[in-house]
Amino acid sequence: MISIFIFITKEGLKVSKVTQVPYLAIAVKDLEKASRFFEEKFGGVVSEIGGVPSEGYRDIVVQVGDFHLYLMEPTSEESVIAKYIANHGEGIHHVCFCYPDYKEAVAQLRQENLNILDRTNFSFIHPKDAYGVLIELAPENNEPRAQKN
Repeated sequence: MISIFIFITKEGLKVSKVTQVPYLAIAVKDLEKASRFFEEKFGGVVSEIGGVPSEGYRDIVVQVGDFHLYLMEPTSEESVIAKYIANHGEGIHHVCFCYPDYKEAVAQLRQENLNILDRTNFSFIHPKDAYGVLIELAPENNEPRAQKN
């Protein structure tokens, strides 16, 4: 499925096509318990435990049908995931939108005066600019564990 977002600016109409929504990231307190829930209740296929130690979390990817859930558990009280859980509880942390021309899409969104945080190979739109949702922007074929360092 392809979604189309339409932006109307001073310059006129702009269209950025999101070609993939590969995963939903969920912040959890107990990675094994959460992954078991999605495996047992929804027939999810669970990956090996991974993570990004430098970011203070570990993760599991659960494939449910043709969609992926990216479960993230904090390993440090100072991590973004730990702070998210402390402030909001467990739940949806972010959704990933992929574009065929990621850099052009980010440039278009930036022209809309959205607060965008750039990382090495992906970016985030701040939730204050996206109705409370942290949105990851990435190139096509972005996997939950790809390019997270």
